[in-house]
Amino acid sequence: MKTSIYSSLIIMGLLTMGCEKFLDEQPRSAIGSDGFFQTQADALAGVNAVYSALSGYYNGNAWYFGDVSTEVANRGELTGGLDVMDYTAADPVFRDFWTIMYRGINYANNVVKWVPTMEINEQLRDRYVGEAKFLRALFYFELARGFGDVPLMTEPTENTANNDIPRADLADVYALIISDLQAAAAALPPSYNGSDVGRATSGAANGLLAKVYLTQGDWQRARETAKAIIDSETYGLFANFADVFKLANENGKEHLFSVQYTSGNSRGGGSSLTSSFASRNPNILLNGAIAGTAVATERAFYDAVPDHYRKRISMVAEFPSAYYPEITVSGTAQAGPVPMKYWDPTFGINVGGDANWIVLRYADVLLLFAEAENELSGPTDAAYEAINTVRKRARDENANGMDEAEELAELPDLEGLSKEDFRAAVWAERRMELCFEGHHRWDLLRTGRFVDVMKESGRNAEAKHELFPIPLLERQANPALTQNDDY
Repeated sequence: MKTSIYSSLIIMGLLTMGCEKFLDEQPRSAIGSDGFFQTQADALAGVNAVYSALSGYYNGNAWYFGDVSTEVANRGELTGGLDVMDYTAADPVFRDFWTIMYRGINYANNVVKWVPTMEINEQLRDRYVGEAKFLRALFYFELARGFGDVPLMTEPTENTANNDIPRADLADVYALIISDLQAAAAALPPSYNGSDVGRATSGAANGLLAKVYLTQGDWQRARETAKAIIDSETYGLFANFADVFKLANENGKEHLFSVQYTSGNSRGGGSSLTSSFASRNPNILLNGAIAGTAVATERAFYDAVPDHYRKRISMVAEFPSAYYPEITVSGTAQAGPVPMKYWDPTFGINVGGDANWIVLRYADVLLLFAEAENELSGPTDAAYEAINTVRKRARDENANGMDEAEELAELPDLEGLSKEDFRAAVWAERRMELCFEGHHRWDLLRTGRFVDVMKESGRNAEAKHELFPIPLLERQANPALTQNDDY
């Protein structure tokens, strides 16, 4: 069950830190936070502020960048932008992304600098720093994948020294990401209880580290790190694919790390994911709410996915649907098949929604392992076991663990593939399993397929589209920032 972590994050992180400490108007030469970190409660509030920076990006930009900018999704009833490669450095979405990430990095830098100097419980002190390093690594990973070379800031903004920092070499950015994640994995616990459920764990740090290694093409370390997570038996797949996304199962056994949202909080603690992904024509939301329809499934992708249980849960083209009986309206979704992973039947009762954004889950780890294992040794038994475990759950509508003939016909186990064919099969499986979870663009980029796939889908893609433009306003404020090619 979801805990009250975001009540703590928003109230303590934003109110305690923001109003009393961080956001007080001060001269630019005296904006340090050394006077804030005095007690254990201050340290916790500092960490919570870092978590608070997650909310805005994963509530909107994560799926816009990760899915709408690819062939699997479009902007629903909206037009232009990344969906059709129509954007410039002046597009506010890029500055929002940049600003949110660096705000979180600055909060994390404060924790990393000041908390180790505090005389508080040693175990909690180390954990707080580990949480901050995990989150700093996540912020930098998102920036590196989006922009390439970015300014590398490891000290909090306490004076004007951080104002004119040039872009660092990407290798240096990744070196910090890896160092932070290794430190976080060593400092963080494997799990939490009570209101701390939802915080970063050692498994979350290792899961993100495996993804970083895979992004770099470091197959050996990616395989070893993913295998360690599998062998730990800390995580597992839900028997029923639909259970992955049910509100009652948030922060469950398949979830390594999720961004927490709680409805009913006027200060922004709720998510808008349900509305953004829902159909407005017909309007499928309940409780008098009106859908935003900011993202829909591309029909070509929908048609290319073989019919099986996972597809019927993930995407609905026409209502009513036997899998969502509470939705009683009738008709074909006009913007395209509806991504249903963030469906919250209570949306509209309170301010915002309760649907979390899943950053990392166990199925992703299994597929990371299968891909790395194949690159190192070809399609071994271990590689087949990993990918077929995901496929078995994907077709198992009865969630009984049995291979029934009809289900096997829809989505059979993989076998007898060459290394090249297995590689393509893993890519296809990731596209099906993780669609609308913000991963696909980055998978296409790290495998060198982005431009070709976009062209095949009818988009006017060029090499420059592999990176986002450095935001115009950031370059105007910081003359040391160079622009990415052809923007």
